Amino acid sequence: MANGTEVDLGALGSAHVSSLLGQGGQGYVFEVRRPAGVPLALKWYKPDSATDVQFREIQQLVEFGSPHNRFLWPLSMARAGGFPGFGYVMHLRDGRFLELSYLLSNVDRDGTPLNVSFASTIELCRQLSFSFLRLHARGLCYRDISFGNVFFDPTNGDVLICDNDNVGVDNGTGRVLGTPYFMAPEVVSDASYATLPSTDTDRHSLAVLLFYSLFLGHPLEGALTDAGLRDASWLQTHFGTDAVFCMHPDDDRNRPPEIVRQYWEIYPPFLRELFVQAFVTGLTTPSARVTEGQWIKAMDRLRDGMATCRHCPTTNFWDPAAPERTCRSCGQPLTPPLTVRAGRRTLAVSPLLTLRADHLGSGVDDPRVLGRFRQHPEDAARWGLTNVSTVAWTVGYPDGQQVSLEPQRTVELVDGTRVRVPHQGRTAELVVRRPS
Repeated sequence: MANGTEVDLGALGSAHVSSLLGQGGQGYVFEVRRPAGVPLALKWYKPDSATDVQFREIQQLVEFGSPHNRFLWPLSMARAGGFPGFGYVMHLRDGRFLELSYLLSNVDRDGTPLNVSFASTIELCRQLSFSFLRLHARGLCYRDISFGNVFFDPTNGDVLICDNDNVGVDNGTGRVLGTPYFMAPEVVSDASYATLPSTDTDRHSLAVLLFYSLFLGHPLEGALTDAGLRDASWLQTHFGTDAVFCMHPDDDRNRPPEIVRQYWEIYPPFLRELFVQAFVTGLTTPSARVTEGQWIKAMDRLRDGMATCRHCPTTNFWDPAAPERTCRSCGQPLTPPLTVRAGRRTLAVSPLLTLRADHLGSGVDDPRVLGRFRQHPEDAARWGLTNVSTVAWTVGYPDGQQVSLEPQRTVELVDGTRVRVPHQGRTAELVVRRPS
């Protein structure tokens, strides 16, 4: 399809091809421009892929509408005079987003080292979990969750999910089985191909993706998978019929590389227990797999407990359920100087902590920073909270004193301080405590 070719986008009007962005097995991706509005990406199917079934499935996705703006979702079907077949348009991917595989290789596009913080990695995992929660709530399943379909911004963990023509109704039908290493064991082990993707198989694939992101390795790869020829039989054995979790608490035959084991020790027990559920019980019992909601709560709890050691600059994960944890570098106790209770969540005060919009209500998907916690420049034992929102807060102290905390102002935090934060028509209360 040459530059300048006119494309009919239905309700979106007409557009003209401006450049070829890439191609794959199913078709080509072009940038198209309209007389008004932002440029879009056009996926144009090759003749072998431009089937009636494919057309109906994409048209159905257009009619459903995107479950979340993180999905590069089909916006409209596309036709072009003189060209057989069809395509669809979606939003262009911003250049700040990298394929998730860059996280594992730890290098940027230009070959320079890629520095992705714990905070960005946790945000990536939370956004993935929330996005697929929204997808599944629509009665849809993705069917092919893998590296190649997820992009992220290494500076903050923002996520984009592409190749959404894989998505279908969760009704036991579909032609896409998934990507090797990410497919659920029941799909891999079924030589008859009768077991098709579903929400349950998506949950396995999501857990693999989260494990990769947090531990930099595959949950089912280790000493056992290192042996043998990596052929179809090897794949079916180690990822299907006889899969063994690399950090199985009662079976050490498949221990992973050292880097995975090191990260396993960094994260707190509650997160490790979820992955045991996902890759021990969940391998053979699909209904027992970790849900998206469980992952969201785990990522919130993980981020809320992320703190720098008070004795050295190492980042650690404190958890009120495991107060005996010590710094992974210097061995000193991880007890924070103060904690903040926000609803059911407990936040560890440290230079890494921010007050976010999602702290102020349950089930919220809003990472905007509303407040920053700051250490006194001359007295490390004193901490303050800066209001970086656009409205004033009310701060109450144990002695009865009340002050108005205006935007861009800071107040000192002491044991018993209560901060009332207006947000979206309601007021949330934060309670500051000194751990015993």
